[in-house]
Amino acid sequence: MKNLIKRSLLIAAIFTLPISNAMSNEPNPNSNIIIIVNGKLIDLTLDYADGDIEVNVQDSFGFVLYREKYTGASLSRKFDLTLLPNGNYFLEINGQTKIEIIPFTVTSNNVDFEKEKVTIFFKPIVRFKDDVVYISKLALEKEALNIKVYDTNFNLLYSENLKNNINLGRKLSFSKLEPGNYMLVLKSEGRVFEKTIKKI
Repeated sequence: MKNLIKRSLLIAAIFTLPISNAMSNEPNPNSNIIIIVNGKLIDLTLDYADGDIEVNVQDSFGFVLYREKYTGASLSRKFDLTLLPNGNYFLEINGQTKIEIIPFTVTSNNVDFEKEKVTIFFKPIVRFKDDVVYISKLALEKEALNIKVYDTNFNLLYSENLKNNINLGRKLSFSKLEPGNYMLVLKSEGRVFEKTIKKI
């Protein structure tokens, strides 16, 4: 409990300096992430072409220290990392179709972002049209995609594991299912994505 309180206080102390949050509906072909480091003060500027943004910071154990959602495709924000203990962390920029993961290291008087180690995780894309669910995912590292469909009583109706391909995809026909809500659960690389499918 003590550790939880300490972490909660740390989270509140780390990220307290908003600059601005700009909304934009203009399409932008380029996704720009600019990080300016001044000791342990970080200026983060995003001009992101991937819709609404969620920014989060995780420690090396996957514990989320900070999470904030932004409406629009652009933001500029200042972070004070002075109270963040020395160690390895990850900054995640979470858009509508992909997650960019930027590792960084905190030392006694500096923060070092390892931009050469940035990884991009592409989310699965789901469409439902004419009683057919279309699922697709770009898997550049040939990561697997697990697909499960449940009814409202959590009975498993369908399960499949797609793998060994850069372009993963599946079409699922719901034409023989009764009208109602169904839960589509997609898992890849430890990440879970859920979508409710409403069949009329």
